[in-house]
Amino acid sequence: MKRLLFLLIFLFHLMQALGQQMNSQSGYVKFFSEALVEDITAENKNAKAVFDAQSGEVAFLVPISDFEFRKSLMKEHFNENYMESEKYPNAVFKGRIEGVDLEKGQGTALAKGTFTIHGVSKEVEIPGTYSMKEDVLILESIFWIVLEEYEIEIPRLVFQNIAEKVEVTIKFELK
Repeated sequence: MKRLLFLLIFLFHLMQALGQQMNSQSGYVKFFSEALVEDITAENKNAKAVFDAQSGEVAFLVPISDFEFRKSLMKEHFNENYMESEKYPNAVFKGRIEGVDLEKGQGTALAKGTFTIHGVSKEVEIPGTYSMKEDVLILESIFWIVLEEYEIEIPRLVFQNIAEKVEVTIKFELK
């Protein structure tokens, strides 16, 4: 994990030196789990992002322990039992976004890269949209994460409380 954080910091500095870097320190990430017994929603407003408009390189960092739930016990179980946030403190995406044309001002885009959650890295493609409002680039996406693919185990005792696949919504406003 230390190497991953070092790589992310290096990427931020490299992108700053090479091109038109845009960043966000307060990105929004929400996940929604629809299950038989109860639905679970959590929001995080502390995600970080950096995007190089020339190369399309992008990196997102989501602090796991910053997700907020409507019940404090849900947050405790999420961090301790499922995400092990002390051991795996961040979810990280690094890759490229294809299709962003700042002159056009809006459209669809595709992020391709490596998504690391719970210590497991997986190559992914995430569709999304972008729009420009004055000097702010807004990136948005809704996609699904299958918990098993990231070795996030759901105990049999609570399998009806937690979905095997969760919907993730992101919104970053980059300047």
